[in-house]
Order: sequence, then structure tokens, then C-alpha cells
Amino acid sequence: MARASAGSGCYLAGSDQIWTLDDFDKLLNFAPPGKRIAYAASANWGKQSKRWFIEARKELPYFTGISVRETEGREICQKAGMEQVEVVLDPTLLLDPSEYTSLVTAQSAYLPPDSILGYFLNTDALTEIYWNQILDSFKGNPLRIIPLQGTELCIPEDSIITPDPYEFIQAFKEAKNIITNSFHGTVFSIIMRKPFLSILQAGDTAIQNTRFFSLLKSLGLEDRIYAPERGLMREQMEQRIQWEAVENRLEQLRGHSAEFLEKAIQQSICRHG
Repeated sequence: MARASAGSGCYLAGSDQIWTLDDFDKLLNFAPPGKRIAYAASANWGKQSKRWFIEARKELPYFTGISVRETEGREICQKAGMEQVEVVLDPTLLLDPSEYTSLVTAQSAYLPPDSILGYFLNTDALTEIYWNQILDSFKGNPLRIIPLQGTELCIPEDSIITPDPYEFIQAFKEAKNIITNSFHGTVFSIIMRKPFLSILQAGDTAIQNTRFFSLLKSLGLEDRIYAPERGLMREQMEQRIQWEAVENRLEQLRGHSAEFLEKAIQQSICRHG
């Protein structure tokens, strides 16, 4: 969440997980009316409390522009009384891949050749990420896992890596294939044009799966969600991705997202600067 001076700029809220809890500064209730913008606001949509809706109905009309990351978010904001709500790209997808890869200056490889990269979070048991299927499908390939939010407690230690931000980008750049249950793991797989599979989360965090469906549907990549009933994981991984078509859709969405943001900022400055 970024802030600008009251005289010359605007206040921008976004993007990940900001409108789930009753944390009303995320609705920018401290900012002047007309100087508030939401870009790619996200949440566990459907988990909002009655109090959140009360506050949202009060604060959202003071926004110059409101955009969300998932289609479900638009429905929630409309229930809070806002008719004009745009669905836009996550900020990470606004950049060209070269803007990420230019940050990688290491002279040596971070991953062994032909590595399978896993990026997992919110995992209590290996069965949740189909560990045995991963091992069976990719025998002979080095397996490197970035575990977060408790997942490190169940991943075999010899597979774990803990990259810094630059090594994180390098790992996605170098990986042969990527398997992830993370939204941003999916995003960086797409940015780096890597064959990938997204595993849906289960249990209490299953509500977060809406972000997978929203993004992958918009890019025509719904078939990258891992489905055990479709056969071996390797077979699904090796199904070809039409990257040119994906990039064409991405460019259209980038244009729409940038247009929303530029227009909202300009309106905020011109009308209330």
C-alpha cells in the first residue's frame, strides 16, 4: 500500500489479501475523498464480515477507481454497492519478463540442469501436493523445493532451497518444469514461459483457489491445473502450451490494466489536486 502527499498525489491500495479482514485502513479510511485508488485489490473473497461490508459501503464511494484481481472480487465489491469495478492483472504481470531477468547477474547456475522446481505453501502433509506422483513422474530430474508457511516442516531437507529475491527469479528462469500451489508461483511460471502445473490448495486455504481460476481462465490456461484423474503428472506437464496465444492475451490485459491505473491517477490528481 503506497501513500503520496495530500497536495499532489493519491493513495493506492493493493493488491494481495488486503480486503479479507476487518482492517479498515486497507480501505484507505485515513485518506482524503477522491484521492483513493484500489489497484488489483485481492482477498479471500466470500470471507468478508458484515462489519466489513458496512465499512466498505461507507468508504468505497470515496475511491476514484476500484479494481480487483479476481472476478469474485468484483462481485463482492458490487454487493458493497460499487457498480464500476474492473478486473485487472496482478502487478507482477505488468512488467516485461526482461525486467525481471535483467536482475539476475549471477555468473553461475543456481539450479542443477533440468531441475524440477517446486514452490509450495500452506502444506501440512506431502499428500496435499501429490509428492509421490512428483517423485514417480520426474525420476532422474533434480528436485528443488521452495517451501513457505509451514511447508518446510514436511518437505525432505535435501530438496529444500531458500533463495533470496534475485535467486528466486533465477530459479524460475533456470527450471525445466515448475510445480506449485502458489498463485505467484503460477504467475512467475507464466512470466518465464515455463511448463508448469498448479496444484489447488485444500482445507482452510482452499478459498484461495479462486485466484488460480480467475487468472488461468483469462489466459486460456485452465488445463495447467493438475488433475490426477487425467493420468501421470509428467504427461499433463508435457502438454504443449501455446505461448504466443498466452502472450497475446497478456498484452491485452496489460493494456487494460495500465489504462485503468493511468486514468484513475489522472482523475484523482486533476479533480482533487
